[in-house]
Amino acid sequence: MPTISGDKPSPLQTPRVQSSRRPVAAPTVPRLLPLLLTPLVMVVHGYHPFAGDAGLYTAGVRHILNPELYPHNAVFVTAFTHRSVFPWILAALVRLTHLPLAWILLAAHLFLIWLFLTAAARLASRLIPLRSASICASFLAAACCTLPVAGTALVLMDPYVTARSLSTPLSLLAVTASLGRKAPLTIVLVALTTFAHPLMGVYTAAFVLLQALVVSHRIRSALVLCAAAFTLAGVAFALAQGTPIDPAYRQAVSLAPRSFLFLARWRWYELLGVLLPLLLHAIALRRAGTHTPIGTLCLTSILLGTTTLLIAACFVPPGGPYFLVPFQVLRSFHLIYCIGVILCGGLLSTVARHSRRWSNVLVPILLVFLFSAMFMVERVEWPGVRRLELPGLNPNNPYVQAFLWIRTRTPPDAIFAFNPRLVYLPDEDEQGFRALSERDQLADDKDAGVAAVIPALAPRWAIQRNAEISIDQMSDAERLATLKRLGASWLLLPPSASTALPCPFRNPAIQVCRLTP
Repeated sequence: MPTISGDKPSPLQTPRVQSSRRPVAAPTVPRLLPLLLTPLVMVVHGYHPFAGDAGLYTAGVRHILNPELYPHNAVFVTAFTHRSVFPWILAALVRLTHLPLAWILLAAHLFLIWLFLTAAARLASRLIPLRSASICASFLAAACCTLPVAGTALVLMDPYVTARSLSTPLSLLAVTASLGRKAPLTIVLVALTTFAHPLMGVYTAAFVLLQALVVSHRIRSALVLCAAAFTLAGVAFALAQGTPIDPAYRQAVSLAPRSFLFLARWRWYELLGVLLPLLLHAIALRRAGTHTPIGTLCLTSILLGTTTLLIAACFVPPGGPYFLVPFQVLRSFHLIYCIGVILCGGLLSTVARHSRRWSNVLVPILLVFLFSAMFMVERVEWPGVRRLELPGLNPNNPYVQAFLWIRTRTPPDAIFAFNPRLVYLPDEDEQGFRALSERDQLADDKDAGVAAVIPALAPRWAIQRNAEISIDQMSDAERLATLKRLGASWLLLPPSASTALPCPFRNPAIQVCRLTP
């Protein structure tokens, strides 16, 4: 392949996949670097073990350890424990070590950050046989851990522990093994990814399969496979046209926090977030060629990303049918983003290698800027809690204080009702009520995400959620008549809510009241 100019090779050029009988050995990954970067990742990006999706997974772990928890709405808690081995692994660690779950979550988070950085470094060293490539990729991956993946509501690595925390490094290791043509290891890693997170495992398997076809120069077969996937999605969409849509399911997927499910509801900059990576991969492919490891990854990313983007645009409309909604096809971009960050790290190392100014001055400045920017972004995204919510620290969030009071001062079979939008209030910071309080609740807007993936839960979700939507404005008589029949025995109300019910706990953000006649 021709060089860019003169005799100086292009930074994107790497040894061809089949250019020699003896492949160039990749340098040893600096093993200590991911370990040293792990605490830096926690400090920069924060640690919030019971927030967001972690609230669902952690509640699932608690239910495994104590099946008597959440007697009324366990179906929302066990939705993910039935589909992933990850909560069972955490529960097993608690039982084996006899340590509190909070400490197991912290240890798991640190280990999985290290595994992610190690996987990124190994993939970079496979793509570019330079020691500096794995170093730059590790630093860049560490700086971009909470980089949003377009409008998918995902980041590369969450600041808490979920099944994706395990599936992400496993998927990168699977891609690395596939590049090394280690078929048995690749199959094992894809299987482990699927056991950890079935949906991300499917997209990892699709990526690895397309990559295998591209590496073996069967690009036409890869195109046929993508066309077949698009056609199959179209057939499913056509067959679902006459299927009646459950109003409860339509409501669950139409809530504002679920806008990421539909490409048509993405903002312009979120749309740019899926188009720009494909364009950058195309530019890198043209510079590197299809016969290099970088080129094969870029072409594979383009094929998978374009296919899922077309499927989402054509067959997942906001008005229905919703047959493909549970597959969340645009989340395939999560792996594409991870690979893109690693490629940028490798490119940064090769550019620095050819320029002493880049190596000694500009690269460190760029990395310091990225870490500083993400450090400040964490405060904007999580304004109501500590940066590091470590075990044993007293919480400064008034909602968390109330949830912990509930854990020790209310009956284990208590069932709480509250404004279903509470979890998305700015100062609540998506702190998981079930995970923190170890008490059950009527369904809220966070549970709509579970209903979107498991449509059979939508009617149950809608009945409970709609009954408590006006709880803050109801009279006590209305609360008793509406919520008592759904099983609620306690309430969470804002301090401004009018009530004569006994409220043994109150702070500036919330009051805990007993729902008694």
